[in-house]
Amino acid sequence: MNFQIVPKIKNAKNLLLAYSPNLAQSWLLLGIFVLCHFTGFAVKAIMQYIPAVTLEWSQLLCDLSTYIILALIIVRFGKRGNDMPVIPARPSPLLWFLLVPLTLSISITAGTLTMWIPKPDFIKPLFEDLSKINLPAFLSIVVIAPVCEEWLCRGIVLKGLLKHYSPRKAIVWSSVMFSVLHFNPWQGALAFLLGLAFGWIYWRTGSLRYCVFMHAVNNGTAFLLSFLFRDIHDDRSLADIAGGYYIYAVIFFVCVLCVLGTRKLLRKC
Repeated sequence: MNFQIVPKIKNAKNLLLAYSPNLAQSWLLLGIFVLCHFTGFAVKAIMQYIPAVTLEWSQLLCDLSTYIILALIIVRFGKRGNDMPVIPARPSPLLWFLLVPLTLSISITAGTLTMWIPKPDFIKPLFEDLSKINLPAFLSIVVIAPVCEEWLCRGIVLKGLLKHYSPRKAIVWSSVMFSVLHFNPWQGALAFLLGLAFGWIYWRTGSLRYCVFMHAVNNGTAFLLSFLFRDIHDDRSLADIAGGYYIYAVIFFVCVLCVLGTRKLLRKC
């Protein structure tokens, strides 16, 4: 029985990654995602009337239903005759260790830049909800978001764009869409810069696993820090916490070393 299940799982995986959209089709997918997101809100509204389901769990089900509906639509597109997923390269296992400081250094740098963007009062409750510490929030932020967003933005959109355009154009456009996917400029600016890194890794390896790992590292670190430093005001910068702006020079140096090391490892693929 197990031998029959494995081929079915592989076939389902191929169907979920088979669609290779061009730029116009990618924007259409983003529009479909927005519509699916509103459908997810309907699921959330219904779940609120079930006493056993808390608000946090209803939000988790909302996120899941959004991607399930989108996956069913994309599978229909993929059956119309597209290429199967690319065969991933196998870089050195050392790459996994380099991706951690690389992701965090980019995230901290980008997060510092977003502090210069004024945040209106009406958006602050959204970030307060995102910083809540509970199991549904952990599953949504650290598990579901990395897997589903990377599947959509890199496994579908970027893979398709790489077949139609130059790597630079494909990576930039997929990063723009990844930014738009977050629906606000404060997360979007960080998502764009991280999307460039995720896209570059995907282009060089052809594998989603590294992108999902980097995404999970970024989100998991943010989740952990929000738990450890929950009493620190959002307006305080890393320099305020560390006691000086020298920390940014250290982070930039670490980022450069990680980029150079990652490039060297990927050249051997």
